[in-house]
Amino acid sequence: DRIVEDTTRRKQGEFFTPAIWVDKAHEYIASVYGENWKEEYVVWDPAWGTGNLTRDYKFKELYVSTLNQSDIDTANQMGYNPEAVKFQYDFLNDDYEKLPEGLRNAIEEGRQIIVLMNPPYGSSGNNKRDGDQKTGVSKNMVGQRMNNDKMGFAARNLYLQFIYKLVKDFDNVDLAMFTPPTYVSSESNKPIYNLIFDKMNFEKGFLMDAANFADVKSWGLSFSILSRK
Repeated sequence: DRIVEDTTRRKQGEFFTPAIWVDKAHEYIASVYGENWKEEYVVWDPAWGTGNLTRDYKFKELYVSTLNQSDIDTANQMGYNPEAVKFQYDFLNDDYEKLPEGLRNAIEEGRQIIVLMNPPYGSSGNNKRDGDQKTGVSKNMVGQRMNNDKMGFAARNLYLQFIYKLVKDFDNVDLAMFTPPTYVSSESNKPIYNLIFDKMNFEKGFLMDAANFADVKSWGLSFSILSRK
């Protein structure tokens, strides 16, 4: 049933990120990194699900991780990105050592990595523009680190937790990401804004209505490309 539903939604353009916006994101990435970016850069999607950001394209070195093994099983059955290293990984709790050897080598060798992601937007706060509010959703190791680092409200939001870990822990990672724009527009996110732009440059991006995504209400959503300084 999961496979049938996934295929139907993809054909209708009603998956988590519709094909029209995935294609636009790839177009923007190519304008920054060159038309051959899929062959020249290591690419990692740490919130892969069943691969809507990558599965219509081929990559030379692609790593994709997801919280659920069932996502990987579905992707393998459907033949999504057979060239990728797929692995189950709790990005907000698991240790660095659980990453596959090839990805760890790329990180440790300082190779440039493009993280292409559409992270979860759930929040345990009360800002509806940041996604669904779910009690306890942000209680994890990264959220604890952010509290210790005085990141304030940002520590309660899943997408900001993803950004925090990537910016703090990986010096050779650039970000190409679908997120709410509140990481730059909300006064309550000023601590993580300062952290991000102390280390990153905004290259380019675009805005859309989140209602274009399946089962999402209308609110502002952005695609941003951030490169290391």
